[in-house]
Amino acid sequence: MFKFIAFAGLAAALALALVASAGAASNVQITNLDCEGHPRKIAIQNKGDTAQDLAGWKLLSDKPNEVFDLSVVGQVAAGETFYVYNGHLAPLTPLSPDIAGAWIYGWNPSEVYDPSLFVLDKNGTDFIRLVDASQFPWQEVSAMPCPGTLEIPPLQQPATPSPSPSNAEPGAGGNTAQTDGNQADSARVAPLEPRPPRPGTPADRSSLDRRRALESSPAAAGSPSPGTCFRSAF
Repeated sequence: MFKFIAFAGLAAALALALVASAGAASNVQITNLDCEGHPRKIAIQNKGDTAQDLAGWKLLSDKPNEVFDLSVVGQVAAGETFYVYNGHLAPLTPLSPDIAGAWIYGWNPSEVYDPSLFVLDKNGTDFIRLVDASQFPWQEVSAMPCPGTLEIPPLQQPATPSPSPSNAEPGAGGNTAQTDGNQADSARVAPLEPRPPRPGTPADRSSLDRRRALESSPAAAGSPSPGTCFRSAF
């Protein structure tokens, strides 16, 4: 009888721990999207009253190579908001709250306008999904569509999940070589192109010339100036 009571008590404690863990995860939410700006912007907030470790968590969009590893974020304090900026004018390395008012991380960052680096557009299909991929099966935590997207497809579990990196390099994040959970397991993430060097140094004169030529071309007409002003507000 005593063993049965002890076992029942242990089972109840485990159940409460699982409920608490799920509750903490569900308190981390995508709160805002900018699907048109330079850079694109994603706001994520921990709305709970306890810190949440994002090791192994990911942001996914609608294509297999649109995966951002949130392990670089680490712990998110209760009530804290951080931002992921994507594409043109996103920061090349994370910006601290001392600089930007909140942590800002770059996804496919570039100082040069390249529309292929954007993962969000108002095209009727784009969205952002926040996934706890630290264990299998993956758990969808939050999702938000871009304006014009009427439906977000259900999360599909990867057939052969691979473990997330245990120690992300500073400024890492970005695309990972994992199935994104939206596609079949045969779809793999394409590697990112190398980040462009910062212009202005003698070794980078040719890059600067190419950049000026790109900005003066008709394809770049209407794109924002490469002068970057980071703000944590949308």
